[in-house]
Amino acid sequence: MGALWLLAGISGTVTGRQDATVAGMFITCGVIILVFSLGRAMRTDEGPEQDERTRKIGAYGITYSWFLTLIYLFALFWAQNAGLIALSSPDALISAILLMTISAKAFQWWFFRKGDVE
Repeated sequence: MGALWLLAGISGTVTGRQDATVAGMFITCGVIILVFSLGRAMRTDEGPEQDERTRKIGAYGITYSWFLTLIYLFALFWAQNAGLIALSSPDALISAILLMTISAKAFQWWFFRKGDVE
């Protein structure tokens, strides 16, 4: 499926029948699907087992990440209204997406390193 998305994006770019943004989205989706599919196919059964502790740590990491992103968006809104910064919509969205994904993994790593959430 990822190869089909990738080929659709590449063919749209080569033929000029698609807007560059749409073709870029197809290419990006295709690459992401391929990377995750290959990673899942190559994965072994090694790693932490799913138990109450790991689920709890995962949930807390995502919750902390969500709260941090909420505070970031609130601060971004007020900084924009105060005239301190001028971000375009895509810049604000990508910064929020990156903050949420990176901070979720960072919080989960931190809680796993501590051993538990307390």
